[in-house]
Amino acid sequence: MLARLRPHVLATGNLNRLQSAYRPGHSTESALLKVVGDIETVAGNGMCTILLALDISAAFDAVSHAILCKRIESDFGVTGAALSRVKSFVSDRTQYVAIGSEKSKTCTISSGVPQGSVLGPLLTL
Repeated sequence: MLARLRPHVLATGNLNRLQSAYRPGHSTESALLKVVGDIETVAGNGMCTILLALDISAAFDAVSHAILCKRIESDFGVTGAALSRVKSFVSDRTQYVAIGSEKSKTCTISSGVPQGSVLGPLLTL
C-alpha cells in the first residue's frame, strides 16, 4: 500500500514544500540546513532571529483518525477502495496496558497511527 500511496501523495503537490521527514531526498539534515541557512541570511542582513522549536515526538499518537481520513481524501484525492483501506488500517483499534501478569481494561482508540508500521510515518504528514 505504501508503494502506491506515497507516489500519489507526493504527486498531488499538496504536501508542504518544507516537509522533510519521510520524503525521498529530504531528511532532518536538510531541515536543519534550511533553518541554519535562514538564520545566517537574516543575521547577515543585521536582523534579529527568534527560533521556536516544537517537540512533535508524540505526533504518531496524536493523529485524529477522522481528520486524517478527511485530509487524505480532500488534500490528496485518495478515494474509493484506497481510502477504505486507510480507514480500516487506523480505525477500530484497541489497546491495553500490561505490567507483569496484570492487564488494564481494553479500550478503543480514536487517534494515533500504528507505530512500527511502514505506512505510519506517511500518515502523520
